[in-house]
Amino acid sequence: MNRPIQILPHVQPPRTRRKARIASVMAAALIISWGAPAANAYWQTLSSNNGGARADAILAVAAPTASASADAASVSWAQSTTAAGRPVSGYTVARYSSTTGGTKVAAGGGCAGTVAALGCSEAALPAGTWYYTVTPVLAAWAGPESARSGGVAGDSAAPIAPTVSAPGIVNTLNVSNVNVDVTAEAGASVRVTVADAPPVGTPQQTLTQNLTANGSVQTISFNLSTFSNGTIAYTAMATDAAGNESTPGAATSTKDTVAPTASFRLQTGPVAQKNVAGRADQDDQIIITFSEPMNPASICSAWTSPTPAVLKNAGIQVRIEPNRTLKVVVPSTVCPTFTLGTAVLGGAFSTGTTDLVFAGGGNNATALAWTSTATSSTLTITLGPDSGATRAVVSGAVQSTFTSVEGPKDANGNPISLSPILGAASNF
Repeated sequence: MNRPIQILPHVQPPRTRRKARIASVMAAALIISWGAPAANAYWQTLSSNNGGARADAILAVAAPTASASADAASVSWAQSTTAAGRPVSGYTVARYSSTTGGTKVAAGGGCAGTVAALGCSEAALPAGTWYYTVTPVLAAWAGPESARSGGVAGDSAAPIAPTVSAPGIVNTLNVSNVNVDVTAEAGASVRVTVADAPPVGTPQQTLTQNLTANGSVQTISFNLSTFSNGTIAYTAMATDAAGNESTPGAATSTKDTVAPTASFRLQTGPVAQKNVAGRADQDDQIIITFSEPMNPASICSAWTSPTPAVLKNAGIQVRIEPNRTLKVVVPSTVCPTFTLGTAVLGGAFSTGTTDLVFAGGGNNATALAWTSTATSSTLTITLGPDSGATRAVVSGAVQSTFTSVEGPKDANGNPISLSPILGAASNF
């Protein structure tokens, strides 16, 4: 039996129908998202029906209110929604330096990024007058930018100059760790620079450190070992959070890291009739000359002035030992601390096993005298009467060697060199 042929309607396969539906939706999305009003609109699927997508727009915010206090701007605004009444997710805040035109600057501080609240604060507002705008956003969509707020003035006052305090002298004792005290406006960024003043033809050296001021004294340290001797200048500049820079604070030091040395000589005394050539006699003198001005108190703690009084008739002794060592002995009642050194004489002025002692009393006593100039200091020791020990006579001029001990310092606090110094040729 023959059956009739049935013609069925054409049906698209499921995969083809799905592609067509996606293409339709994408076309709608492009029309709604990128058409003329699309900058402020988005589309949303309202049902499973392909035609159920519609556009919604983010509404503009009225001009925000802005005010400034304590160098910070406070900005507030009304809430925004979409045309369909949906809440926006946040706001971006910007500012301009003029009422119209100008460059848009993203706000900082608490106003940076997307702000969920209806207000924010931007600290350390830069100098100038600023006008704020607010733009509502929803996910990746941005609404129209608001009109500009009234102008608010940023911080234009420079911080006061920092106070800088540095040691008056930089010497061998502190050169690798020079402490500098700085006081500046709290919160300011402070740049401290130190520079030397080298001789002509030598490059200047500088060092810089930065700190954040807390309003109190803060101490930083510099190693100035490689700096030239002479004047050291310190400057400190403070910059507040708004970018205002202070005038410099300044201080100076004098760098002296040269260790003093001492030269030694024996010479015939001023009373010639008491002197026998080649022999140590009363009124002969021991002259110790320092290479630069010294602190006299570092030798005799009772000496506190640049030119102390002559020490005489006080039990002071000069002792020459048989091994040619010469020492100066000062009672503690005269100098609570006496620090000098010893000399090894170039000839045997003492004989036997007994020290040759020069002391005496009254006007004839062994005496110490101190003199200073702008370039040196001198200690003169004048011998008093001898102890009666047998004295040797040295033939010809001899050279003695003087070695200091720790204690004597120059006027800038540098300890004396402890290296032996060969004295001038002499035989008293």
